[in-house]
Formats: sequence, C-alpha cells, structure tokens
Amino acid sequence: MKRKTGVLLIIAIFTTIFLYACSSNDKSNDSEASNNDDKTVIKIAHRWPGEPQSSYFDELVEEFEKENPDIQVDQTTALNDDYKQKIKVMLGEDNAPDVFFTWVGKSFGDEFIDKDIAMDLTEYYEDDEDWSDKLIATEPFVEDDKYYGVPIYTDSKVFYYNKEMFDEYNLEEPETWEEFIDILDTLKENGETPIQFGNQASWAGGHYITALNQRMVDKETVEKDYEDPDFSDPMYVEALKKFQELLPYTNESVNAEDHEETRTLFTTGSAAITFMETFEATYMEDDADYEWDTFNFPEIKEGEGDQSGIIGAPEGFMVHNETDHPEEAMKLLKFITSEAMGEKLTKETGMPSSVEGTVNNETATEKEVELTDMIAENEDDILNWIDQGVSPQLAKVYTDEFQNLTADEATPEEVMEKVQEQAKSE
Repeated sequence: MKRKTGVLLIIAIFTTIFLYACSSNDKSNDSEASNNDDKTVIKIAHRWPGEPQSSYFDELVEEFEKENPDIQVDQTTALNDDYKQKIKVMLGEDNAPDVFFTWVGKSFGDEFIDKDIAMDLTEYYEDDEDWSDKLIATEPFVEDDKYYGVPIYTDSKVFYYNKEMFDEYNLEEPETWEEFIDILDTLKENGETPIQFGNQASWAGGHYITALNQRMVDKETVEKDYEDPDFSDPMYVEALKKFQELLPYTNESVNAEDHEETRTLFTTGSAAITFMETFEATYMEDDADYEWDTFNFPEIKEGEGDQSGIIGAPEGFMVHNETDHPEEAMKLLKFITSEAMGEKLTKETGMPSSVEGTVNNETATEKEVELTDMIAENEDDILNWIDQGVSPQLAKVYTDEFQNLTADEATPEEVMEKVQEQAKSE
C-alpha cells in the first residue's frame, strides 16, 4: 500500500512540474484579465523562445493587436525537441492552440492531417490569391489537393567552403563526385581537415543520408519509400558506401561533436568544407573572418536518382480543426506571412521568408538572396529530410544506425537490414 501511495505521489509531482513547464513560456500582451472579456483570444504555439525570433514574434503580436484591437494573441513557446513533445500533448487538450507551428512530413504535418487535427485551409488559399500566390514551398502542406498549412520560411542544405583555403591550393567548386574527392585529397595531403562534421545529434547525419539517397536512388523509389516504406532497393546501400568514402576526410570522432560546435569550428577556420543549412549563412556572415562561398551537393554519375534536386523543407503553421475562431486565426496567419512581416523576419532573424520577394537586397545579403532563389527555383523538386519524411520510429533507426556506420560499428548492408526490418513493422 505504501508503495502504491509513493508511486502516486511521484506521478503527482511530475504532473505538477509538467503543467508548470507548459505554462512557463506562455505570453500574453494583455496584462489585465478583465480586459479579455470583449476580445477574441487567439492562442499560438511555436518553437522559438530564444532570440532573435522571440523579439520578432513579440513585436509581430504587438503590431497585429494594434491593427486588430478586438483580438488578443497569447503565445506558448518551447525549443525544438521540447516543442515536439509539448505540442502533441497540447493539441489533445480542451485549451489547444488555435494556430500551431509544424514541420512537414510524416513525423508532424502529415500526422496532424491524418488525425483530423489540421484544418483544411483551401478556401482561404483560393479566396485570397493576392496573398496565397506570393507563398513559395506550399506543396508539402498539400494532401489530396487540399491545403492544410502555411509556410513561414523555407530551408535547404549546401556545402559551405573556405574560399581562401580553396584559392591557396588552386581549387574550384566541384560539380561531380570525382571532382569533390580530388579536392578532399588535395586538402588532406596539405595537412588540412577537409570536412568538419558533427553527428552527436543524429539528425545531422540524416541530412547526408537524404542527399545521398536523392542522388543514388531512383526518384520514384524514394518517393514510394517515404509513403510506403520498404527501402530494399540496393542503391540505398550504395548511398551509404558513398558516405564511407567521405569519412577519411572528416574530423575525428564525428559522433562526439554536435552541429553547433561544428559550425563554430568551421567559422574559425578549422576545416575547408562543412554541410550546413541555407539559413546558416547568417552565422557565417556574423562570425567568419575569411572569405567563403557555397556549392550544391555534387552529381554522382553512377547514381540512379535526381542529380540536380535539392534537399530541405519549409516550416510553417497550421490551424486547429476545432478552433472556435477560424477567421481570426487565418487573419493572424495572413499577417505573419504578409510582405511586411516576411521582410522583417528575413532582416531581423536571418530566416528566409516563404513570401516571394521578401528576401531581397534590402533585407538580406547577396548570398542569402542567391540561396533563397535556388530554393524557389527548385521548390517542386525538394526532397524532405529523412528524419521528417518518414515515421519517427523509422527515422530513429535509420539515423542511429548511421551513427554506428560513422563509428565503424556497422556496415552499409547492416544499416539497411535494420532499416528494412523497421519498415516491415510499419
């Protein structure tokens, strides 16, 4: 009996802590509860509690409330992994957010659509084409020709390189895998670390997996395996073998280094090349004291996949299907994705807005404009990150086993055997 009482006490304590954590990052722009009586309260949840995004959203809410004095916006925020846990709990509660941030793909966006949590926004897209036609990368929010979300920004991945180091050894941006390997050989022979890579958080390796699968595996096969996983095509093994070709050129103990550490080391000139997201150009501009540039993932001649596509995905917001205030919720979403707020997002946070034309010479650097244009030009040919494109369970097996590969504790064949086993169970 005492044991049962103790267990109940522990549960009660953790429940209290959880509820407190859920409310600790809640924000309201109205300090007096009595003023809420004649206002419509819209609750929004997002994953940016830190700067500079926190200030951006605070100012956005303040401006929106000035333009809409009959609406109050309350924010709830949590950072990345915490948000992933928190939002799924919140969406099942009576006091669920009206508007909520989501990634796209099976792990989040598709799940919210399939479970009838996300509201069909098609009529809003069709009734206001002056707004919707200016959005890029909307396709990942579409299912059965219906729109279920609105992108706020979009992102891809490229190789960043130390241009001064390349110039020192008379190197040029590679277009093919063979040229890439030749560059890495030259750098290593001259005592440089060719590639900086941190895979402590396995999603980073997942981005290499995604890019190599895109180049090596037939496009239709990849798309099929994202929808109905099988991953038995032998070219998936060949993709992992291609990554093994890169391992001799990376820093040691890649699984002991996280991505942020990788970025910091790269900006200080520790290596010639690293694989980073397009929005991370802002970190390079702020922190790197050398000339740098970017190049796309090289073509692989023996590959059977898409040799010109890019990897990445937009991120955005959905509206809860059971919201009591759909019109007000959409008014807020349209405000967030207006040209003015898109330009503000780009300029103040470095996140490339999904509103066409807002990443420009007034809001971004020449390189940021170039990278955003690249995404816009390839918006119909972007392969979603593997950790978002497949189920969370399958993604975990794939990326965890990839860590074992990088530690020389698993072969490509063994990695894919584990992946296939998980795929069969889904």
